[in-house]
Amino acid sequence: MARRLPVFDNHIHLRAEYKGVEAAKLFEKAGGTAIMLTHTPYDEIPIGHGSDYDRAYRKTLAMADAVRSATSLQVFVALAPYPVECMHLKEVVGLEGAVAAMKQGIDLAARYVAQGKAVAIGETGRPHFPVGPELQRACNEVMEYTMAAAKRLGCAVILHTEDPTPETFAEFAAMAERAGLDKNRVVKHHSTPLTRPEDNRGLVPSILAKEELLVEALKGGPRFMLETDYIDDPRRPGAVLGPATVPRKTKAWIERGVLTEDQAWVIHKEMPERTYRIRVE
Repeated sequence: MARRLPVFDNHIHLRAEYKGVEAAKLFEKAGGTAIMLTHTPYDEIPIGHGSDYDRAYRKTLAMADAVRSATSLQVFVALAPYPVECMHLKEVVGLEGAVAAMKQGIDLAARYVAQGKAVAIGETGRPHFPVGPELQRACNEVMEYTMAAAKRLGCAVILHTEDPTPETFAEFAAMAERAGLDKNRVVKHHSTPLTRPEDNRGLVPSILAKEELLVEALKGGPRFMLETDYIDDPRRPGAVLGPATVPRKTKAWIERGVLTEDQAWVIHKEMPERTYRIRVE
């Protein structure tokens, strides 16, 4: 009997007030089987203090339950303060207060991981655009704090940062080493297709499901995951990629010989299972 290929989207955001469950149904209809539902900021839940994150996390967890109830998908959850929120918090409570609030948000996310309601802390890190050195240092402090928490919990971390180069991968690898966190458990979301170990220093790239990125990534082997980074925002419909993209393109790439079934098995099953210590079906 031929094995059934799971199809895993490693980074997707869903909002109950927009597509939400319907987007998940589109993913399932196209052949998707599992998602990493990643926490996102909510306009209706402004963050002014670290304790505000709990209400926001509960909204993401409720979204996960809604998708499970309406589909047959496996829904895994990642929770963390969105890095860009540090800029807003800095204006409200100062930079030191912002760091404290973000760390409290990490602690709250860690509690849900410990309870088995989430499998990773993410997305965490620093803004994806240039910021001043003080804010950069503050975000790096929070990133290392997150890695230390992940080490204690035995879970993975999903990083949101600028597009990585070999130098930034080396920077993040050094952070993981200081925290004692296995680099195989550090995922670089929205990664450049740097899949050779000498380029990514053992971290796990998660790459947008675009053919030119896939082809480049496969030159270093299939040690990466695929994502849409669908943001489920009515102001940017279909951004970054639509919810059906990963299963639809995976099927097309296999049919055209761009991707082998063995490579797809590694990307969609072996890598998520090894990284998050989950079972993907």
